[in-house]
Amino acid sequence: MKHYCPYCNSEQEYSIVKRIFKEYKGVKVNVEENVPICKKCKNELIINSIEDENLKRIYNKYMEIKNIITPSEIKNLRNRYGISQRELTAILDFGKMTINRYENGSLPSKSHSDYLKLIAKDEYVFFDKVTEAYDTNRISQKTFSKVKNVVNKQSIHDNNYELKLYIENDLKTSPNIYNGFQVLDLEKLQNLISYIASKTKLYLTSLNKYLWFIDMISYNKRTISVTGLTYIHEQYGPVIINRKYEEISKLDDKYKREDKEKNDGSIQSIITSNGNYDLSTFSDKEIKIIDYVIHLLSNKSVKEISNLSHKELGWRNTERFEKISFQYADNLKIIE
Repeated sequence: MKHYCPYCNSEQEYSIVKRIFKEYKGVKVNVEENVPICKKCKNELIINSIEDENLKRIYNKYMEIKNIITPSEIKNLRNRYGISQRELTAILDFGKMTINRYENGSLPSKSHSDYLKLIAKDEYVFFDKVTEAYDTNRISQKTFSKVKNVVNKQSIHDNNYELKLYIENDLKTSPNIYNGFQVLDLEKLQNLISYIASKTKLYLTSLNKYLWFIDMISYNKRTISVTGLTYIHEQYGPVIINRKYEEISKLDDKYKREDKEKNDGSIQSIITSNGNYDLSTFSDKEIKIIDYVIHLLSNKSVKEISNLSHKELGWRNTERFEKISFQYADNLKIIE
C-alpha cells in the first residue's frame, strides 16, 4: 500500500499500527484506531479514508456511552413515516441542515438527541409535534396527512393506547435528579419488565424494587437511569410514584398480569413475559446492569428483596411518600 508522504515528498509504502484512542470529549472510549506509518521515514501519515473509519468508531462508541441517537435511528424514524430530512427538520423546528448533518455523522446535542429518541419511540409525542408544526404552517397538509395515517394505523392495533397516554401524562417529566436525568420511555420500560419476567418469577410487589435497583445502579455507573421513572418511599421499599406500577402492570403488549387469591384471602399478582421483548434499545452496559440485578434478586423472597431496599440510604433517609433522589446512588449497599 502506498500513499503520498509529505516528509519524504514522494509516494511511499506504509504500514498500519494499532493504537488505543482513550478519551473523546472527556469520556473514556478506549477505541482501537488504525494509524498509517510511512515505512521509510517512520512518520505518521494522514489518510482520509482511514481517518474517517477511526472517527466513525470513536463517534459510535461515544454515542453508545452517552446514549446519543445514531444516524441509522434517525433515518429509521423518517422512513417509518415516509418523510424527508427537510420535512423532519421543519416538524422539529431545527436549523435548516441539522437533520442532514446528524444523518451524515455529526454528533447531536444532548437535548436534540434525547428529544429525537423520545419521538422515535413515542409516536403520540411525535404526532403532537407534527400537529403543532401544521398549525403554525411549518409543514404542508400532505406532510401532516402522511404522519397521521401512520399513527392512525398503529392506534387501531394498540389496545393499550388510552392507558399508555394516561401513564405517560402522569409519569413523563423533563430530566431531573428524581428520574435519573432520563425521560420516561414506556416502550423500553415494557421491554424491560418483559425481559425480567422471562428470567425469574416476578411478583408485582417486587417489580418496583427490580426497577429501582436497576435505575440506581445505572445512575451509579453511568450518571443516568435506564427507565426515567420517579420513585417514592413506601413502607415496604421504593415504589413508582403515584403507585403507577398498578397501571403499568396492566399493559399487555409484552407481558401479562395474573392475580391469584391465596388461602388467607389476599391477592398475589404475578407478571409473566409474552416472550416478545426487544433488547435492541438497551446498551450493552444497561443489559449488564439488568442481568446483574436479576441474578442478585431472582432467588430471594419478596420479603428479602424488600429488606435489601431498606438497607439503602435512598429509603432510610427519606420519609413516607417522599421522592427518592438519585443522589443516593453514589452509596449503594447492593454493589459494595
